[in-house]
Amino acid sequence: MTWSGQQAERLRRHVAGERVNDLDRGHPIEEIEGSGSSEIAAGSSLLPRAMIRALKITRRPESSTASHWRGESGTFLPQAQARSRPSAARSIPVGDLFRKARRLVLAPDGDVPPRPAAEECSFSLADLVDEATDLRTLVEAIGCGGA
Repeated sequence: MTWSGQQAERLRRHVAGERVNDLDRGHPIEEIEGSGSSEIAAGSSLLPRAMIRALKITRRPESSTASHWRGESGTFLPQAQARSRPSAARSIPVGDLFRKARRLVLAPDGDVPPRPAAEECSFSLADLVDEATDLRTLVEAIGCGGA
């Protein structure tokens, strides 16, 4: 059994009222903080990638690279959903991530004027990490619904 598994078992016994002498009281705190930080980092990295692709699809659904963007976003969004926890919601600024993603995508490119996209984020972290949320839902929330 791993150290973390041993500590989890000892914590369960301690919570149940058993006196546990060999419980490592300092390191579990660091481990919990570290795992929370990694969840936040994963969400803060993967969600903007999915948002950028969804914004690109929203603004240029006829682009020759739209299918590539769909594939990438279809990878990033499920990864973010699998790695994010509801407890991280207070620490992942979805609105800020969306605004940064939007700024990156708004740069003009090509001859065809792009379709408009939402000014502000209309979804919460809970919406994004809900496994029922897919690329089509994200694109529809962002703009004109052109998935």
